[in-house]
Amino acid sequence: MPDSARDKYAKALAFRPACPQGDASILIAFARDLYRESLGSDAGFWHDYGACGEKFPLWIAACAAADPGFAAMLTENGAAIGLVVLGMSRRKALGHVHHFYVVPERRGQGFGGLLDEYARRTLGRAGASRARLNVAPRNERAIRFYLAQGWQKTPRTASRLINMEVAL
Repeated sequence: MPDSARDKYAKALAFRPACPQGDASILIAFARDLYRESLGSDAGFWHDYGACGEKFPLWIAACAAADPGFAAMLTENGAAIGLVVLGMSRRKALGHVHHFYVVPERRGQGFGGLLDEYARRTLGRAGASRARLNVAPRNERAIRFYLAQGWQKTPRTASRLINMEVAL
């Protein structure tokens, strides 16, 4: 009996740890695009991670050092199509989603939901009971996505970003 289309598709998808050195150019490209999409410019990326983005893979390495699952690439037939970067608060009950990213040509096809499921599962295994993320107010598509996934806006002061949380 032939595999169903869903089974064939599922076999093509995998999460793998992000490799800060080997994936550096992809990680930097994904993060720059995330900044452009979220903030309207990648100027903040250069400010945060250096003139060539060289500090971003180092930051990814630090996240992965805390837990190897905290920096993961979503691949389709071996090609990177998404990135999730996670962390934990000092209080350990609160997990952080630092980055959710899906390549533009794959957006709106369910891959963000896979990243969200991965993040919740990974943070829950690490001991978090809640997860938090921040999103730029101009990134309406992301806000709609997070709300549809069950994330809720929470009050936040002294920030230009919207704070969202979800129970794990």
